Amino acid sequence: MKEGAREPFQSYRRKLRAVGFRPSRSMGQNFLLDPALNRFIAESLGTTGKDLVLEIGPGLGFLTRELARSAGQVIAVELDGRLRDLLLSELAGMPAGERVELLQGDILGAGGGLNPAVSARLETALARIPGSRLLVGANLPYSIVGPCLAALVGSDRLAAAMVLMLQRELAERLAATPGSKAYGSLSVLLGSLYRVELLRRVGPEVFRPRPRVGSAIVRLVRLEPFNSAFVEAGARRAYARFLRQAFSARRKKLRSALAQAAATSGDDLDLAALGRHGDQRAGAIPVEEWPRLWREVCRGFP
Repeated sequence: MKEGAREPFQSYRRKLRAVGFRPSRSMGQNFLLDPALNRFIAESLGTTGKDLVLEIGPGLGFLTRELARSAGQVIAVELDGRLRDLLLSELAGMPAGERVELLQGDILGAGGGLNPAVSARLETALARIPGSRLLVGANLPYSIVGPCLAALVGSDRLAAAMVLMLQRELAERLAATPGSKAYGSLSVLLGSLYRVELLRRVGPEVFRPRPRVGSAIVRLVRLEPFNSAFVEAGARRAYARFLRQAFSARRKKLRSALAQAAATSGDDLDLAALGRHGDQRAGAIPVEEWPRLWREVCRGFP
């Protein structure tokens, strides 16, 4: 076997059965087998030797292997303790395995944000290398994609770029444009912070077990110059909340949708500041208009 090559999946299946492991659909455990696709995800990040890469749900380390080739360090967070020993064995056999740190636990904290232990570990690692960037590369467990994206966007350290394997439907929502059925609060939130690219669509045949939905790889690159209103994590979380309210009643005009949401939440919104956009539906308003609307409608933010 060539140096750095991985074993056939049949050998992993035997190892998994030996420890009583069966992939869990509820945990979104679908291993991406295609080496070319794992390599594509890693290379699409544009990683340098100074960068720190966060990987969520490394599974058996197939993508981890590719990320570690060019990153300064990879921190991989795996929830399932049944995979721990197998994953550690896989990493030990990798030429770049010494650059990988495995954290066992949930990527999400109790309140829905990033696990504080993971956030603290990322900050410590970033502090060691001045000028290093935080990147995210992952074949995300499909069961946690929504909460995971919200946690990443609302974290204290906003990633400079992310390349993610997602359900195709969700990937298309992220890249959707105004007027389309898929365009929603998540499209606006991510589009206000990142340049979103749908890189390629992926069929279920490259996974084991095969997922029941199509998949796609998306790349998010942080916008530069970055909007100063979104530097603080609290502002990003407040913006996300405002967008959820705005899109909560898609068939209503924006003024009515926000008035209805505010009546339930008790938020103090200046609906007069909506201007002409108050008579539009949220799905018709371009991404670039939303940060200004948020600042003017929600009092107390710059």
